[in-house]
Amino acid sequence: MRRFTLLLATLAGLTGLGKTAAAATPGTVYFVVGSDTAIWNYPVNAPTTVDAYTRHPYYKQDFFTSPAGVAYQVMQQSFRDRFKDSFGQSLRLTWWMMGGNIYRDATNINVPVANTMTLHLMKQYHGDRIQQLGDEISLHYHTFIWSDYTGAGTYYWNQSPTFNDCRADFDVTLAQYLLEEGVFPASFRSGWHFMDNDWQTYLNGLIPYCLHDDYGVKKVWAANPQPIAGVEDWSQATSLFIPFHPATTNYQLAGNGKGWNTRSIKMQNLSQTVMNQIFALAQGGSNEVACLWNHLPENYLTTITNAGAFIQAAAAKYPGVAFRYCTAVEAMQRWQGVTNQAPPQIVVGQAVAGDSLTLTISVNEPIFQAQPFVAVRDVLQGYQVAACQPAGSNAWTVAVPVPFSQVARIGVAVTDAWGNVATNFLRYLPDEVYVDNLDAGYHEVSGAWQPSPSFAWGLDARMAVLASNDTACVQWSLPVTWTGHYQLFAQVPAMTNAATNLSFTISDEASNVVAQFALASLPAGRWVYVGCPLLEATRSNSLQMAVGGSNQPNARVVADVIKLAPVVAVPPVLSQPRLTGNVFTASASTQIGLDYVLEAKGSPSDPAWTPVATVNGNGGTMMLTDPAAVSAAHFYRLRAQWHY
Repeated sequence: MRRFTLLLATLAGLTGLGKTAAAATPGTVYFVVGSDTAIWNYPVNAPTTVDAYTRHPYYKQDFFTSPAGVAYQVMQQSFRDRFKDSFGQSLRLTWWMMGGNIYRDATNINVPVANTMTLHLMKQYHGDRIQQLGDEISLHYHTFIWSDYTGAGTYYWNQSPTFNDCRADFDVTLAQYLLEEGVFPASFRSGWHFMDNDWQTYLNGLIPYCLHDDYGVKKVWAANPQPIAGVEDWSQATSLFIPFHPATTNYQLAGNGKGWNTRSIKMQNLSQTVMNQIFALAQGGSNEVACLWNHLPENYLTTITNAGAFIQAAAAKYPGVAFRYCTAVEAMQRWQGVTNQAPPQIVVGQAVAGDSLTLTISVNEPIFQAQPFVAVRDVLQGYQVAACQPAGSNAWTVAVPVPFSQVARIGVAVTDAWGNVATNFLRYLPDEVYVDNLDAGYHEVSGAWQPSPSFAWGLDARMAVLASNDTACVQWSLPVTWTGHYQLFAQVPAMTNAATNLSFTISDEASNVVAQFALASLPAGRWVYVGCPLLEATRSNSLQMAVGGSNQPNARVVADVIKLAPVVAVPPVLSQPRLTGNVFTASASTQIGLDYVLEAKGSPSDPAWTPVATVNGNGGTMMLTDPAAVSAAHFYRLRAQWHY
């Protein structure tokens, strides 16, 4: 019965006939008001957008964090209550949070993952309000690519001519949104409204609802001038705000595609005439879904207020037409006549054979996707999307493309045909832990601590000015849930006359010293490696940082944030080995916290390996050299060991 009702609702919307052929009953207008939410870092060249001129841009975060900013204002209940729909419901918003490419390559280290920066900040500072207000949080993606399409030697973050140029980055972004922030989108808006048939086909296997039909607009991609932006083609699209299945051969036209799209309009381009047309069509019996969007940094409150006035004026002109403020998924569900559906249920089984991991995934009902979305993160923070193989009705198997010993976490996401999302997470290593000076795990033991004039993480930091006979000491709790080695890092802001000779001590609940490390200084603006202790999950571990004022009176010490990252040693492999004369060189990927020992012997029958070079891992690729290789030493191996 539900499928029959759904079919009738869909046909009514597509034909514009509403509930009866005579249009005796007016339809309903479902308004999706939202934001394509990026951080605009205001470059000199382009003051109202992201910095397309800098290879590795940096993004300030006060747009999300400032209590006086638009993000906080738009979350106020008093602002939402200014906009009531026909059912007495206050305004709800949909947040399409921008990620990928230009954020993935950002220099920001004041968030866990640069690529998920906007989503992370929105959730961290406004997540509770979003949940209370009933807002939706989802994905916005631009096909930026660092390139020089003119061949003149000057590179920019250009818009790529096709989606396939950015498909790998899009996959990583989806994986990081799921694994790092627990978000998988059921609605989507593309950057610049760009779309091509390959992208729409790909979306048809991932995301049920698109709201980026920009009726009538066409700008052809051209290599000059750079930076390239704003390319789109909706010259064949419908002018109606009625959802349609995009054709598989032409995304602009209604056809047999699996997903849905509907018309959108930027709130600055909205007029009373357009709004009256929406209501007039509804008066004739059509149910409509109208997406009204803007950018959060772009006069957002004013444009919402103006749109609300247009809606109220049209509602007065057409008093028989009801309108409802919805999130994107809610609007599309209501338009289809389907509400309050339970999300699918996912069951994930695991089988380990040697160092191979196989998953079995089953879902209790058909899903929208061709297969579940399965994202894998390895211990070196690499991300992959795993392929699924059918294994029966609503069932699949997955050969995880990472050795089992190197899997950190896996996320599985599905959505049903109506955008109800379900997720399942498998964690083989605990998440990284960040303990900031504002967290409950931070404690000041000794010293005259005060607010710092600058900070590296969050909203503030703490500072102490040392006296000659003084010791400033702070402590962070280390919430360890897994026994093993952890990389320990600290981050501080820039500070004049910064103190030196810092001592770090890790202790357990019995005040037994677990590990001690000493640093000459804490350079600002980067994660500074402290050490790689072995910690036990059965103990309550803590870290103390102490700095003495002897020989450095009036020096300043800053306490801000520490990071604790569980680490598993990946077997090292020599790459690009070369023997030139009596010199042997090779490179290897290394991990922080490990020493890498290059060893040699003359023949396979030799009983022992001789160490010839040692390097400390730095988290990147390093060169290893045997400057005294002899003709007999043709056999080399690389061994890793924990650095203490």
